[in-house]
Amino acid sequence: MSKDINEDIRWAKINEDVLRSMENPRKGYWMAVAGCLILLAFAVVAEIYQYNVGMGPANLNWPHMWDLYIATFIFWIGMSHSGTLLSAILHIIHADWRKPIYRFAEAMTTFTLMTAGLFPIIHIGRLWNMYWVLPYFSDRGIWPNFRSPLV
Repeated sequence: MSKDINEDIRWAKINEDVLRSMENPRKGYWMAVAGCLILLAFAVVAEIYQYNVGMGPANLNWPHMWDLYIATFIFWIGMSHSGTLLSAILHIIHADWRKPIYRFAEAMTTFTLMTAGLFPIIHIGRLWNMYWVLPYFSDRGIWPNFRSPLV
């Protein structure tokens, strides 16, 4: 019986099956894409509204109430650490199969660090208040807003 299965499966048939799934997307795929685009549009509108109004729509009226945004920032930093750890472990054990996973881990580290770097800027609320989160250029390195969650 296993002889019939092995004879029936050929590389050409596997390639045809894989390529057939990529040629014509089904209706469910386009519905999922449309749903994701609608969610993206809502997120962009909400972010623009937050830029114009401030942190009030997210119910973050006090500087120490940034719980969710800081937790998300730390999540992205942790994801970048996991990519670095994975690539370091694969580099230490010298696995022959490591190169594709190593590339993925390094790409994951790069993109998650870029995402984490954008989070303080994206979630500052009013962008013109970004000045109050940065240090003054002085000899003593005085921070203008000690109540800022990014300090």
